Amino acid sequence: MSSGKIKSSTVAATSAIQELVGIDSSKLRNNQVDFGYTSGISGMETARNTANTMLQAISDFSSAVLAQANKFPGLAQKIEKRDIEAAKRWEK
Repeated sequence: MSSGKIKSSTVAATSAIQELVGIDSSKLRNNQVDFGYTSGISGMETARNTANTMLQAISDFSSAVLAQANKFPGLAQKIEKRDIEAAKRWEK
C-alpha cells in the first residue's frame, strides 16, 4: 500500500483500500485458543486466556480499520466535487 496525501481521486482512494476490502474479519471473530491440557498448570491457563483476549482485540481492531478504510472513497468523492466546483469558480 502506498503512502501519501489524500487526493480528490476516487480511483486513488479505491486502490488505496483495495487490499483491506478483501479481508473478511467476521470469520475471525470469537476464535478461541484451546490447549489440550491446561488444568492445574497456571502458566498454560494464563497463556490461553491472554491469547484469547489478544485474538478478540485483533479482530475488533481489524473491523475498526476496515470500517474507517471504507470511508475513503466517499471522502474522495466529496473532495473531488469540491475541487471541481472550486475550479469552475476560477474559470469565471
